[in-house]
Amino acid sequence: MPTDTGPKRYPEMQGKIALVTGGSSGIGLATAQAFAREGATLVIASRNQKRAKQALASLPDGGASWVECDVADGKSVERLISGIVKQHGRIDYAFNNAGSGGRMVPVVSMSEDAWRKSIDGHLTSVFLCMRHQLPVMMRQGGGVIVNNSSVDGLRGYPFPVGAAYAAAKHGVIGLTKSAALEHARDGIRITAICPGWVNTPPVEGFMKKSPEHAKAIIAQTPIGRIATPQEIADGVLWLCSDAASFMLGSPLVLDGGYMS
Repeated sequence: MPTDTGPKRYPEMQGKIALVTGGSSGIGLATAQAFAREGATLVIASRNQKRAKQALASLPDGGASWVECDVADGKSVERLISGIVKQHGRIDYAFNNAGSGGRMVPVVSMSEDAWRKSIDGHLTSVFLCMRHQLPVMMRQGGGVIVNNSSVDGLRGYPFPVGAAYAAAKHGVIGLTKSAALEHARDGIRITAICPGWVNTPPVEGFMKKSPEHAKAIIAQTPIGRIATPQEIADGVLWLCSDAASFMLGSPLVLDGGYMS
């Protein structure tokens, strides 16, 4: 199994318990790997067992475990959090990254089912995770929660198919800011990260399927390329670290100049 004996950027993470939802691929997996390099004990949660096994193979022996979870299902999330507490006694860092949605179509032709799937998969899921993480962190006297929003939580979706996704991601930011204020004096820091386009499997597939959209995505990004998952993971780890101790509520935008 991979190991990392190099110097730690955030030594305070050694031995801490980190939860990453959607941790089997893309940004989630990159973040899990980054936590592991800092010596944290990982719990990754996702729905796909095959991808989870591949993810665990890239993490240190004994330093990570997988729990099957549908973050849009409250009972599933409750089982996830109670299981972590039973096994580890606490949750120090939580990256609420997992998300899924309905078919992406313009508002005029969007079904109610597609709308609800997107809102539940990208927004209600974050609420459910925080709803069960917060009591744990309150009992232990602190912790950090980072929610995965998007640049699409800061402006309208750039193509005429993503209104429900953008609405959900806007909601994540509102939820994050409100919860951060509610718990500002509980020793719990709640923030969000807003990535631009990132080279994850879904984005890679989208760009390959539509060269025209791929060209537009690159043209909209001043740096001239999309992000790697590792670049976003670096931002998540900074938000969780003691170096970001005064970061509360406000989202961290990592977009290659997209929103500038």
